[in-house]
Amino acid sequence: MPLTLLVHGATGTQGAPVVRRLLADGHTVRALVRRPVPLPAGAEPVTGDLADPAALAAAYADVDAVVVQLPLVFGPAALDQARAVLAGLEKARPPRVVFNTGGPIVPAPVGIPYLDARVLLTARLREVVERVAVVGPAGPYMENLSAPWSAPVVAAGELRYPLPEPAPVPWLALDDLAAEVADLLTAAEPAPVRVVAGPEALSGDRAAAAVAAALGRPVRWRTVSPQEYGDDLVPHLGEEAGRGIAAFYAPADGPPPAPDPALVRTGTTTLRAWAARQTWPAG
Repeated sequence: MPLTLLVHGATGTQGAPVVRRLLADGHTVRALVRRPVPLPAGAEPVTGDLADPAALAAAYADVDAVVVQLPLVFGPAALDQARAVLAGLEKARPPRVVFNTGGPIVPAPVGIPYLDARVLLTARLREVVERVAVVGPAGPYMENLSAPWSAPVVAAGELRYPLPEPAPVPWLALDDLAAEVADLLTAAEPAPVRVVAGPEALSGDRAAAAVAAALGRPVRWRTVSPQEYGDDLVPHLGEEAGRGIAAFYAPADGPPPAPDPALVRTGTTTLRAWAARQTWPAG
């Protein structure tokens, strides 16, 4: 049955595939935007701001579900945005929410506003909405490799990323994440937490070989430091976001714990198939 859905971040890298998938499935999609911007054909703009709980409540009114996603904000404003979303949802009381964390599902606050905002939403959404599902990726997005800071380097023959070459990485296509969001929006009893992984866990050399096969020219893996990765990101995302993202790849006491296998869903898009569909700069 077609639904009326409100989607956060509808014009962003993660939100746009969700909008496209929901429109293809025949739903009515309302896109939350701060100002008029081009949207996929069929999406309806709804003006709102994450600093304005009243505007969010108005946007959430009269919809069957809300897809929540927070932006790349790394300062204290991230927690303010999470609180505003909760206040808007509490007032509007939509029947269902799917929250895409956009990264690892962290169980407790760690003192980093970007992560703690997501912990706050995960913990409190069920207090204000009857049906809640939380979904996040098990590994990095394939789209990170075609982003403006990566695509020219990959096309020139180098897949550079701040991960050790031997690490098995379940690269995930955003279209596969969007498919899981769509499933959670329509499931009679949605899973409360779902982690989405790519269909392959690839070492760096194997990832480079998959991309090389798609491009038809040599591509080699190179591990870079988080500092170097941040240097690549900052010109495109700004200092705060670029350094904030890079910090997630800084060495920790050990690898993060593997998610409960019962929570994991596996996508279908291989890295080679995804790379073959991209438009790469000339090498």
